[in-house]
Amino acid sequence: MAGELRRQGLGVAGVASPRVLRDGETVGYQVRDLATGEERSLCSLDPPGIPFRRFFFSPDGLAFANAALERASQDADVVVVDEVGPLELAGDGFTPGLRVALASGAFLVLTVRPSLVDEVRTRAGLAEAAVVDLDISHPPPRTRDGTRALFDAMAATYDRGDGEAGPLAGSAESIARSAALVQVRAGERVLDIGVGTGAFAERVARLGTEVWGVDLSPQMLARCREVHPDYHLREGHFLSLPVPDGSFHAIISSFAFHHLAPPEYAPAFREILRVLVAGRRFVLLDILFASEADRDAARAGLGDLWDDEEIYPLIPEVVEAAASAGARDVTAHRVGALHWAITGTKPRGP
Repeated sequence: MAGELRRQGLGVAGVASPRVLRDGETVGYQVRDLATGEERSLCSLDPPGIPFRRFFFSPDGLAFANAALERASQDADVVVVDEVGPLELAGDGFTPGLRVALASGAFLVLTVRPSLVDEVRTRAGLAEAAVVDLDISHPPPRTRDGTRALFDAMAATYDRGDGEAGPLAGSAESIARSAALVQVRAGERVLDIGVGTGAFAERVARLGTEVWGVDLSPQMLARCREVHPDYHLREGHFLSLPVPDGSFHAIISSFAFHHLAPPEYAPAFREILRVLVAGRRFVLLDILFASEADRDAARAGLGDLWDDEEIYPLIPEVVEAAASAGARDVTAHRVGALHWAITGTKPRGP
């Protein structure tokens, strides 16, 4: 867009925020001065920086961006601000430079997520501004290596509690309700897949229960060992559980299944049934939806709190995958606003 405007003889300046990828995964953003091409780091999954949502924002990067916007407001015909989002709506981020641009009389081009358009127009006093749908496709789903890197970065501060926002809101209550579906007694073994910090296993375990956990993230496992030194922890994932056949009386998981791609659902259930004792139950808690319409409605309602890098499964697909893998009595239990627990049992015989 900026190139086309320049070809028409207009002076274009401002800032762009290109995505930073690592192994195909978003790990931060740069900020680029469109007038000079110079870049600075804007935000990263890793500290230091100003924490906001899942990123840490660089004070130097923000100062660089605001200075670029102020210069653009003085010199350019068209000022681009990519993007105006929740940080700006909170009065931070690009807000100082945006205010200068709004007062300058320059023609403004603001990139805004669809869910925030009305709020940005109101806050910026741009009620009559035109809106152009760029129809930008969503980024590809996160890979396994990307998931590992994400949770390694989050391990030090990770907590699946009610302080979570967006699709995870109310997760502690959902874990408590799902724990009531688990059947395990003293002297038995339970395996938590995607154990994280051990929040679900802690609610499930009884006195004398032997708890095992697997996780993709070495840093999450290290954090779990600090909290639960008695747990038996291994690196692993749904498709490769590093444990013997038929060795667990219950298999549990919370908010980890959605990191699988749909073709991996049935293989994951086959692996779960492999390590489960015959006649016993698995309980998988996650963010699930009854239909695509329900998922789209949640996406629209949550706006910027929705993460397009996540693929939240549809319940019929998960239930069908579990049944096709050989599970019996597969049932979906609603345990939260967006949370469901899928239960099923391993047959006792052929």
